[in-house]
Amino acid sequence: MKASLRSKVLVRTVMAALGFDAIFLLRIVAPAIDSEQSAIYHWAGPPWTFLLPIALDFLDVWLLLALLLFAARKAGRRRAVIWGGLLFLTPWFLGQTLQVFSLRPLPPGPAHALLLGGVLATAVLAAAWRPALAARMEPLIGASGSILSFAGLFGVFLLAQLAYRGWQARGFVSDPPLYAEKTATAKPHRIIWIVFDELSYQQTFDRRYPGLDLPAFDALAATSTTFTDAVPFAIMTKEVLPGLFTGEPYDQMRASPAAKLWLRNQLTGGWEIFNQHDTVFQDALNDGYSTAVSGWYNPYCRILPEVLDSCYWTFHPELGGMSPSNTVLENMAAPAEGLLRVGLRASPAGWRASLMRLLRIPDGSVQAAQGHIEDYQDLDARALGLLRDRSYGFVLLHLPIPHPNGIYDRRTGRLTTAGSSYINNLALADRCLAGIRRTLEESGQWESSTVVVMGDHSWRTKQIWYQPRIEDGWTEEDQLASHGGEYDPRPVYMVKLPGQTAAARVDSPYSTVNTRKLFDAILAQRISTPKELKMWAQALPAPR
Repeated sequence: MKASLRSKVLVRTVMAALGFDAIFLLRIVAPAIDSEQSAIYHWAGPPWTFLLPIALDFLDVWLLLALLLFAARKAGRRRAVIWGGLLFLTPWFLGQTLQVFSLRPLPPGPAHALLLGGVLATAVLAAAWRPALAARMEPLIGASGSILSFAGLFGVFLLAQLAYRGWQARGFVSDPPLYAEKTATAKPHRIIWIVFDELSYQQTFDRRYPGLDLPAFDALAATSTTFTDAVPFAIMTKEVLPGLFTGEPYDQMRASPAAKLWLRNQLTGGWEIFNQHDTVFQDALNDGYSTAVSGWYNPYCRILPEVLDSCYWTFHPELGGMSPSNTVLENMAAPAEGLLRVGLRASPAGWRASLMRLLRIPDGSVQAAQGHIEDYQDLDARALGLLRDRSYGFVLLHLPIPHPNGIYDRRTGRLTTAGSSYINNLALADRCLAGIRRTLEESGQWESSTVVVMGDHSWRTKQIWYQPRIEDGWTEEDQLASHGGEYDPRPVYMVKLPGQTAAARVDSPYSTVNTRKLFDAILAQRISTPKELKMWAQALPAPR
């Protein structure tokens, strides 16, 4: 009988610990089990460097919680304080996981109040404990234990999902070999396609921030055709770029743990597997052009290996400090550091920096900015290298600017990890464009090349970045430049044809989903002058 009772207590304690674990770490586990599998799709390393640290963190915290609850089996101060502390902190953890359910996390004020309230309540309980309080605490602990034991079933589900995703990822290939064979000779007419991520037409040309100079964009506008009313079909890079490649308007994506890509077509409402051979890159190969991509965020080398002669991509994800370049132990420590970082925000500002230094916790915003800087520097250098190599006739450069958060100080001309803005990143994009043009001019390629410069989407102020309070990367300059978070959907869209020396405009609405058709017309030599380009654009159906 006693053995049976001990077994029940053991199972109940283990399941209660698993219930706490599921509640506390759902935010960390969610990216690994998310149905879209977006995190692993954009992961630039082997899948186990992403999935294994999350699984080990979950198991380690479960073990720690189980040991704590085993230490709290007997009634008394220790039992009350351990159970009370875990229960008092549960609302704060739940507040941190709201984003898992597509909700905004609690604002800093209420979140800090929940955390400080939980810590204070635990401290008061420890200090004011009297044996007489046991009669009040035990019913609460008993009821909570029953609820948490059932929550432990959700923890079992999370563990099963982690194991299943790991099994599915066995077919994951970080960078498959490129199968396109460079059989074409170098083309005198190159097509250079430059995508600046989140490049807004309003901010670049229409309502430029006072005092902001963008000489490279102005010089390009003077010798190219500018589409003043480009209409994007989506606002997320993961859907926009594949849609530009295929000429189909996608609005949702999902991937498998093996990084296979499915996209939802806006016109049909159906899901389609991405077909690399039904893209503008296959069109370019068919017309005798060798192809190359150097890009950000999307795993181009995984989704386009059979239609590219050269490929490179990079992305430092914002996954609580986890990175493909980290060791497993570093990625295991990253989520804990992230939670501590969020928790320390509730401490007085004067203490926060000292506590973070004492605990050796890196600043999250600095980490993210440094990753963004590394991505930009890497891709900028590789872009110039590709442009110097004339053997690639059709080239896509996808650059991670002016995408927030800010990483540049236009006043000093230096990259920075603190206090920058979208406007600063826009100035950096101009500097980058100037470098691209200079490289093509020095090698005698600028006049003879078609150069398409565009934003994949505009500045997503209301949808992503704008905050009613100036915090989390949204600066006063962002507030002023966007006129209080006003959203303008138009991305930049400019086409410089070979030999073009004068400015031209297309003012009628133009859907960017027609980009593949544009390149196909250029490849087929149906568009060679600004007049032909304007006539071609005006003959297209109006955007829906």
